[in-house]
Amino acid sequence: MPVMKKTRLVAGHKGIENNIKWVTIVEVLGDIDRLQAGEFLITTGFGISDSEEQLEVFHKLLQSKLLSGIAIYTGFYMKKIPISFVELANENDLPLIEIPTDINFSEITKAMLEQIVNNQMHLLGQAENIHRELTNLILNDQSLTEVTEQLAQLTNSDIVIYNELHQTIYTNQKNSDQKLSQMTLSLDGQKINVSNYLVESLKRESRVNFTFENHISTVCPIIAKQSCYGWIVMTKPKEHWRELDGISIEQAAPIYAMEFLKKQAIEEAQLRIHSNFLDDIFNQNYLNEKVIIDQGLKLGYDLSLNQSVFHLIFKQVDGVDGKWSDKLYHLTDQILRQKMKQHMIQTKLNSIIFLTNVDGKTKEDKYQHCLNLAEELLRNWTYCFPNIELIIGIGRGYDKLDELGKSAQEAQYAVKLSGLIGKDVKIVHYDDLGIYDLLLQMERSGISLTSIYEQHISGLLSDNDKEINLIETLDSYFKNNQSIQNAAKELYIHRHTLRYRLNQIEIRTGMDIKSTEDLLKLQLSVMAYKLVNI
Repeated sequence: MPVMKKTRLVAGHKGIENNIKWVTIVEVLGDIDRLQAGEFLITTGFGISDSEEQLEVFHKLLQSKLLSGIAIYTGFYMKKIPISFVELANENDLPLIEIPTDINFSEITKAMLEQIVNNQMHLLGQAENIHRELTNLILNDQSLTEVTEQLAQLTNSDIVIYNELHQTIYTNQKNSDQKLSQMTLSLDGQKINVSNYLVESLKRESRVNFTFENHISTVCPIIAKQSCYGWIVMTKPKEHWRELDGISIEQAAPIYAMEFLKKQAIEEAQLRIHSNFLDDIFNQNYLNEKVIIDQGLKLGYDLSLNQSVFHLIFKQVDGVDGKWSDKLYHLTDQILRQKMKQHMIQTKLNSIIFLTNVDGKTKEDKYQHCLNLAEELLRNWTYCFPNIELIIGIGRGYDKLDELGKSAQEAQYAVKLSGLIGKDVKIVHYDDLGIYDLLLQMERSGISLTSIYEQHISGLLSDNDKEINLIETLDSYFKNNQSIQNAAKELYIHRHTLRYRLNQIEIRTGMDIKSTEDLLKLQLSVMAYKLVNI
């Protein structure tokens, strides 16, 4: 600017491209925390040379990387700029300008503020144009893919859109690897994890920038109705980055939010339809199978294939609300879509249920297919939300429509009885229940499971908490295939102690554990006890 021709840049030459956000004039420098990032400070240096404390404050300011630049009048209170100022300004790439006394404060501030305001008006105009172009795309029923492509062209950058599960859902990067739960950007051939930046931007509820080698990435959360629907991440070479780029992302975020809200409304309507349809199937609320099969085809689902029901439930209930069910629904829906599997999902407060076709020629193939799908769901969920445990129950596969309710019941049993299979078991197929299936059938046919275990192991039941739990001892003995060594290890007792306990069990029940018949009675009784009481 003409007014600055008599000034001299004495240090911080590498910072001459710094963006000046505002101009501040300070006569006596006191609390530097009141200064804002990007401000250009003008001062006469009053009292700095006369006070060690003031000198230390100014040194701290030069090292703070807070300001865009500093201008000091020489001739009033400071004959020349100290060497320590020059050295610190050079070290921190902070432009340090010397102003002669014949230039007035008002001349400099007026000229600089005119530049700042004009620049802001220019940025505002360009931002409005970007907002208008992106809005027109949405109003003309263009998808978010087209919006992302247009945003990338307007900013001449790479754009990646993540959903609330940190999954890549849109990008303009060619040959981009859009794997689920991928939280990385590819920069200069290196994978950069962006999860921390996503979390930070959401915490601030504003955009954040981070630099990697020769690139700058800007992360902006997509927020609506006090919920986060995802993030926009823009990346471009450092030398091409402009302030307009960050403003453009902020302008684009509400447009993405509107599309996500529209998508959510469609999903909620679809969920209600699917939920009612599954209730009709599971409860056999239909008069004609052909009608319900035709209705399924209209919804894009072929009920003539071999089907199985999956029940996904959160292990802990405390702190888990409907929002977690929504997250589980979105993750499950995306994985099933990615695998191109037809499916219908029903959401509950702390769980989801879905019906899908089962691939495989043999029973073993179908069993393994279900386990593989459950393992992939669990793996992706654990990767995204390691602190919220999930249990997956799987019902058997059926070809007949009137047996799908049975598969739903089996999936529910598999979840509820997972603790009987093992303490840390997270995936249970109904076939894994083994003899428990027989006991459940006996119970459904009217046989009292309580009478079974009371008849044979009533002598092992005790109301005294201090007494040794002989039923637990017997259960461990059976689970370890009657291995004294393995059962003792699991119970943290000596082998002789276990033999003593087994002898007590024989005395109290009147049975011989070496007898095959008595052994079967004891095993069925223990399992019936666990089924009823645990």
